[in-house]
Amino acid sequence: MMIAGIIEIAAGIIVLRKAEIGGYIVSGWLAVVAPTLLAGFSYVGVTVRDLVIAISAI
Repeated sequence: MMIAGIIEIAAGIIVLRKAEIGGYIVSGWLAVVAPTLLAGFSYVGVTVRDLVIAISAI
């Protein structure tokens, strides 16, 4: 989880500096995280939220 946190902080800094590129990075990261959450089938609500945010970040 610490690595995920570091990646999310780095993505946030990239969005702060360059929003055009950062949106794609955040969208890709959320698209990668969503299937991982769905595999356990205990975080379906979070998975749907992440996918919606990923689509809207583009």
